[in-house]
Amino acid sequence: MKRGKIWRQANPTDPAFSPETSPFFHLSRLVGLYHLRMDAHLKPIGMDVPRWRVINILHEHECATISTIADLAVIRVSTMTKLVYRMEGERLVSTAVSSTDGRVTEVRLTEKGRNALDQVRSKAGLIFERAFHDIEDADIQTFMTLTRKIYDNIY
Repeated sequence: MKRGKIWRQANPTDPAFSPETSPFFHLSRLVGLYHLRMDAHLKPIGMDVPRWRVINILHEHECATISTIADLAVIRVSTMTKLVYRMEGERLVSTAVSSTDGRVTEVRLTEKGRNALDQVRSKAGLIFERAFHDIEDADIQTFMTLTRKIYDNIY
């Protein structure tokens, strides 16, 4: 694999390194701005980005343990546990002790949680359309491929 000037300058050990040459700086800015925009759109409907992640994960998995949700959302289990129980108090999810392992809590979307998914998706769609309105499918696919590869490399 050929590594050139861009790779070197993106490495924090290089003397020419700066935030502007760092992919992580740009990713952090992107994710931070995404969260700001999403929170502004979600707050009026009583939601936020962490709840959006949980609802999406449970929509995909139907039933998942707190640790599985935390792993998929890249959040500490203790933080996810608090969030899940707040969401249970809001009747967005239900929890039950696993029938096979009493130490494990399983989480499911409630009807209210499924309804919230539709609301949140419509808000997320606004952000998506603003972010990607002038980006081709091939570029989106390349972006997805690269971010997955980088995630796997770090994981």
